Amino acid sequence: MVGNQWVISCSSCSPLECQLDLFDKIVVPVLLYGCEIWGFESLDIIERIHLKFLKYIFNLKSSTPTYMVYGETGRFPLYVTVYTRMICYWNKLLLSPENKIVCILYKYLYEKVCKESYQNAWLSCIRNIFNSCGYSNIWNDQMHFFINNKCLKTSVEQRLKDQYIQKWQSDIRESSKGQIYNIFKTEFGPEKYLNLLPKKFRTIFIKFRTANHHLPIETGRWCGTPKLERTCHVCNRGQIGDEYHYILECNVFGLQRKKYLPEKYHCRPNFYKFSELMKTADYNVLTNLCIFISKIYEKVCPP
Repeated sequence: MVGNQWVISCSSCSPLECQLDLFDKIVVPVLLYGCEIWGFESLDIIERIHLKFLKYIFNLKSSTPTYMVYGETGRFPLYVTVYTRMICYWNKLLLSPENKIVCILYKYLYEKVCKESYQNAWLSCIRNIFNSCGYSNIWNDQMHFFINNKCLKTSVEQRLKDQYIQKWQSDIRESSKGQIYNIFKTEFGPEKYLNLLPKKFRTIFIKFRTANHHLPIETGRWCGTPKLERTCHVCNRGQIGDEYHYILECNVFGLQRKKYLPEKYHCRPNFYKFSELMKTADYNVLTNLCIFISKIYEKVCPP
């Protein structure tokens, strides 16, 4: 019955939503099975699986920056779920009846760590999670501190997400590859175009936004060419051949720009217009923009 209900709910989703739903309901439970116990170990392997899946369904290069993949999809690293589940399990131990063996063993281990400077990786991880979230008081007063598991889960999970968003913003600012991305990607969250566009156009747009292309700004990076020398070779005006230049500036694409973009983007290019265009949720504007991007590729990146 549960299987049938899932099939019915999945049939009402878009193919992309179904793919993500499949991963979350079938793959993630296997990846994170028992993570309440082993979550203190390195999580790099499971995170690589998560990222590899996302890059695969969007046809992105393996070298695509993590902040772009998570930024476009609005998904969080799996460590957020792992650490939240570890904290909930820890709280469950504290709330267990005192005569239960798990409660007795935990208190013994905790006292041993406190009194004898005994090192335990699992307990150290729990303490570090609380400290990083600003909840050191809960760890320090745990024998006298009782909190509802649901409230604790909500608080810790939200704090971990907020911290990741701060890191995500910092990664964009510090990345040379994120200079153009930073113009239009100002908020963390799933982009509307992912569910608006058919797969063909969605692939074109997400690859354009995440520098999965062969424009001079990117091919020059592969060769180690200084940024100022990665110029457009179709207009020869000495301007950097990046996404902004081809969408709004390059005079070679003036006719196509007038054909595929709304009138306000035909002249007086600026970063505000570029950001607005890249953020649009208008289906017609998006589809025409994707066609325009394809025309740019035909001219700038011939096969």
